[in-house]
Amino acid sequence: MPSRLFAPHPGHSSAPQLSDLQLLQELPHLRLLSDAATELLWADWRGPQTAATVQEGAEAVLAAVQAGGYTKLLNDNTHLTAMNVTAQEWDSIQVLPRLFSAGLQYLAWVYPSDPRGRCHTDSSVNRSPWPLVLTFEERQMALEWLWEH
Repeated sequence: MPSRLFAPHPGHSSAPQLSDLQLLQELPHLRLLSDAATELLWADWRGPQTAATVQEGAEAVLAAVQAGGYTKLLNDNTHLTAMNVTAQEWDSIQVLPRLFSAGLQYLAWVYPSDPRGRCHTDSSVNRSPWPLVLTFEERQMALEWLWEH
């Protein structure tokens, strides 16, 4: 199911674009798409999240990175509507070190609008030993950063 989801950022007509995206997996709370030309995996989190859906999704992302050899991850929380996960539950989901061990090199994390989700994002990024994890307010800026690396 290829699709063209991204257009150049206004004023950046020469910015690279994703080629046709390939749907890898679709869960009720997460879509995983890939762009093999840029070694990019896009995790599109959707709707409300619980500890169970986050754990399931994190494992799906990890499996995709391992299977596809992706070096770049767009962890997109734009469509996430609520993060119903406690701090203790969030801390128990330790996927970042495993992603980097699997070969991931760059992680662009787009903030959700949900305040708890933003807090969990900051917690993960601040604890990550990997230096190339950045947060973004907008998906396009995150993509541009990934394209530069």
